[in-house]
Amino acid sequence: MPHSPLLILGVLLVTGLLLSLITAKFNMPRIASYAIAGLIWSEDLLGGVTGLDISEWSHSLTNISLAIIAYTIGGSVTIEQLRRLGKVITLCTLGESLGASLLVGLAIYIYQPIVAGPVWVLAAILGVLAATTAPAATVAVIHQYRAKGPLTTTLLGVVALDDILGIILFSIMLVVVTGVSLLDAVAISGLEIIGGIVLGAIIGTLLAFVGKRVRNKSLLLPLVLSALLLSQGLAQWWELSSLLAAIAVGFSARSMYQSGGKRLFSPVEDLEELVFIIFFTLAGAHFKLAVFLQSIDLVLIYIIARVVGKMMGVYLSAKLSNAPEMIGKYLGFGVIPQAGIAIGLALSLLEYSELEDVALLALNVILASTLIYEVVGPFATRYALVKAGEARI
Repeated sequence: MPHSPLLILGVLLVTGLLLSLITAKFNMPRIASYAIAGLIWSEDLLGGVTGLDISEWSHSLTNISLAIIAYTIGGSVTIEQLRRLGKVITLCTLGESLGASLLVGLAIYIYQPIVAGPVWVLAAILGVLAATTAPAATVAVIHQYRAKGPLTTTLLGVVALDDILGIILFSIMLVVVTGVSLLDAVAISGLEIIGGIVLGAIIGTLLAFVGKRVRNKSLLLPLVLSALLLSQGLAQWWELSSLLAAIAVGFSARSMYQSGGKRLFSPVEDLEELVFIIFFTLAGAHFKLAVFLQSIDLVLIYIIARVVGKMMGVYLSAKLSNAPEMIGKYLGFGVIPQAGIAIGLALSLLEYSELEDVALLALNVILASTLIYEVVGPFATRYALVKAGEARI
């Protein structure tokens, strides 16, 4: 008899909390503890022994958790900050995304792994997937250490923008490797990106309009969650980018509410730790040891090339944009984590029959590398914030 989802979730949360209390003595980022707790209950470890299975119900919980995190990202970047740091954020986003894509693609092509089909196709796919960053880990560490300053602001702007660039690069890559017409690829990706942003902006504006008129503070959290759920449901129904919709909800709500915008984010801050525990324990529980062992050589090449590419791209972009020295030195550490967007894009490749074998291998590499990023990424982000003097420890 399968275990109840409530029982499984309870076990994951208790394990995550206990492990985080133990590792707190070493000042370890809490989300790394949560990811390790999930790993303990993964299918190849205790999950397989006890029969715990999250595959049928975890998707919805992960989506709403990511939406809440994306909403806080959108609300943490103001129009004035974009005016002041817009050039730096834009160039650093281009640098870290393209740097990772080019170096990963080149490294895979030089390595020449045994694949079903041309190696350059696998190199192109993994190169494009390397561009994206997982915002959840970055935001969690920033909030845990209450970081504030130019590096923090730039980092939040970059993780919000690089997923847009990643989707654009992915669409171009599909044109090259599948023969899909450029017009179709541009139309589909353009609709997904622009439609998601417009949908989020409309719902965020309405949220600000209603929020100004709500005097009972206990109603603000239900109001925000209702707006977020509506944006995610409509985005999925209309096949728009749900992540960009959530970011746009937060950005437009804060911008339209102006000085009183914090009222729409303070209630969500009380939920943050619960959201992080749920998101990262579930991420860890998806770990597949067999997948990792099957393609360990490609996983290691992908991880090393992606990290080096992002570091180099950030450094060069910071020089070109005359950014403060600390941004060039430390921003690259904050864009290491990777998860949801890359996995989602890799999954979508399975729909193309001509790419089935290569797509499955690429998905395995992304899934295996994700766990490593979820554990190592928070330490890298913490290091950057501490070195920049923006973390409160």
